[in-house]
Amino acid sequence: MKFIKKDKIFEWTSPNDWWVSNTMAPSAIYWQGKIRVFIGAWDENPVSRITYIDLDPINPAKILKVKDDCPVLDIGETGMFDDNGVFPGHASVVDNKIFLYYTGFQTGVNVPHYNFGGLAISEDGDNFKRFSKAPILDRSDEGLLVRAGQSIFKDGNSFKSTYSIGSEFTHVGGKLRPAYDVCYQESIDGINYKNEGVKIISANRDIEHGLGRPQIIKIGDKYFTFYTRRMLDMKYFMGAASSLDCISWRKEENLFSQVKHSDNGFDSEMIYFPSVVYVPDTEKYLLFYSGNGFGKTGMGYCELLQD
Repeated sequence: MKFIKKDKIFEWTSPNDWWVSNTMAPSAIYWQGKIRVFIGAWDENPVSRITYIDLDPINPAKILKVKDDCPVLDIGETGMFDDNGVFPGHASVVDNKIFLYYTGFQTGVNVPHYNFGGLAISEDGDNFKRFSKAPILDRSDEGLLVRAGQSIFKDGNSFKSTYSIGSEFTHVGGKLRPAYDVCYQESIDGINYKNEGVKIISANRDIEHGLGRPQIIKIGDKYFTFYTRRMLDMKYFMGAASSLDCISWRKEENLFSQVKHSDNGFDSEMIYFPSVVYVPDTEKYLLFYSGNGFGKTGMGYCELLQD
């Protein structure tokens, strides 16, 4: 089982007052016969807001709609945990509603920023309401500066969830950047989290400074967590781990053995923010990702070839 790189899909080139650049952190769902990809759209500051593009499920490189009139989720009120930016953690369809888990940015004084996890819910896919002005995944001892980027997978009567945790910044690429790892826990409703989960995947500090925005999904009889790899050489990439029981996890970096940074293309520096979705029309799993500059140069996709 391996992913193969397909095409560049989209690059934003029509700046307006709230969306100047970037397709950051794509999160794809199958929604009402379309592939809907939520993305972080940056203004000139740059501060991110969330919007989406719709893709043809048969030909994912075909754009059906670009939501460019207004964001579906704007920044939070002044002083809130998300007042300096929001971008997708991961979206999931739960009981015919979209649960849009998102990461909020708040600037700091002694550290550059804080990231905690929020939730917005929609019944129609366009009108989202915050579940709470406070984060549902808030600061705790396991993640004092970063506790966000969560995803869920409904499995029977519980929700399996992965998310990022971090309590320090480190100097990488000439600036302070967050260091974090991947945690797992289960929730009864996908909303209420315990103060502590179980760390399941740790960054290799010799080559990585963080593993972020993990997505949990089931493919066949295995659970997979896909995550970002923030590399010390700044060639950001993707990672994956698998488990049969969500207790013991094994890294599956061979899944991306056929996926390489391009020499001079839109993803020569970053193949980043993976999001995997199953498309029933074609019975395929597709992975969407951001290119260079956290998606400044656009968004591409890969296809899973199964054994």
